[in-house]
Amino acid sequence: MKIFYFILIIFVSLMTTGCTAPSLVEVTEKYQEESQKVEAEIQKKVKEIEEKVEEKSEQEDEEELVKKVNLNVIFQSQAPDSNWELPYQEACEEAALIQATKYFSEQDLTKEIMDEEILKVVEWEKERFGLYSDTNLEEVKEMATDYFGLDVEISEDVTVENIKKQLAEGNLVLVPTAGRELGNPYYKQPGPIYHFLVIRGYTSKYLITNDVGTRRGEEYKYKFDVLINAVHDLPFKDDGTVFRPYDEDLEDEVKAEKMLQGKSRMLIVRGLTNL
Repeated sequence: MKIFYFILIIFVSLMTTGCTAPSLVEVTEKYQEESQKVEAEIQKKVKEIEEKVEEKSEQEDEEELVKKVNLNVIFQSQAPDSNWELPYQEACEEAALIQATKYFSEQDLTKEIMDEEILKVVEWEKERFGLYSDTNLEEVKEMATDYFGLDVEISEDVTVENIKKQLAEGNLVLVPTAGRELGNPYYKQPGPIYHFLVIRGYTSKYLITNDVGTRRGEEYKYKFDVLINAVHDLPFKDDGTVFRPYDEDLEDEVKAEKMLQGKSRMLIVRGLTNL
């Protein structure tokens, strides 16, 4: 009905001004042409608005990841009674996995529990691997799944952005490191050659860890570049076997240098598989 009146008004207007009146078909076609232009302009504006809304949403998501995350992972050092003799001095991988397991199972972790759990998993490792002193990330993954029942994945995307993403999603990140590259002043100097950390959170400048290698390791903060650059899995020797610093008859300085040849990899822990 509105179209009819619109066409009629144009028709009458042209007649009264003395102009040659166009046919109704011509008027209708003109109206449709103008309507299509208006519709196209409206669609263009709608698309522009949608793009701006999407862009704003993406910016908000990025800003959300900048905010501090600090998962509540109970801390105990790998030497719960300050006994740094064996097996405790070589139990950083085990202690890191124990903390992750207790976090996802929402169980307590006292010094006594940590001590008991370390001794049990060390015995399991002796049977499974024939050693416990230095285990690479593949072996740690096997320990995580087969002994602790954790849902884990090895990732070579060792970046601040990916670590933040994992933590923001509620996952924990465990990293093997060339320990002396960390520069932690609370280590017995010059620090461990191979060391494992639990990354539990981040701020705008730091990654927050539970560093089991010191009794002052709870929520210990490392600058982004320091921790990322220190991440190295155990390298391989020329004969294809795993380089295990504890078992090698080399000077510590040579061992520390060799560790820098290890791949940069991390273990993402998503939760328990047996729930």
